[in-house]
Amino acid sequence: MTRPVHGLRAWALQRLSAVYLFAFVVYLLVHFAVAPPADYAAWRAWVAQPAVGVGLALCFMMLLVHAWVGMRDVLMDYARPVALRAVLLVAVGFGLLVCGVWAARILVLAAMT
Repeated sequence: MTRPVHGLRAWALQRLSAVYLFAFVVYLLVHFAVAPPADYAAWRAWVAQPAVGVGLALCFMMLLVHAWVGMRDVLMDYARPVALRAVLLVAVGFGLLVCGVWAARILVLAAMT
């Protein structure tokens, strides 16, 4: 009989998202140090490239996952009344969902050049 491992999925998501975010930030720093966009049109053209758009979309998704797992764990540990915890978790989830929709809208509009 095996015991279920609690928290392993959250731990793995937190670590995976952290690694991706770190690697993508390093990529952005190197890219903008070597070839910074001259103006808004150049930046928009760069973001409109399929590989960059997918990388940015994945970056936003990983950022939202990372924030959700971290906030959920903090609230699960420190928000003791169950009703308060539920309200706070819903508020955080809704806020992150709004941020995700906003980021997706930005990427879609940037790609429509």
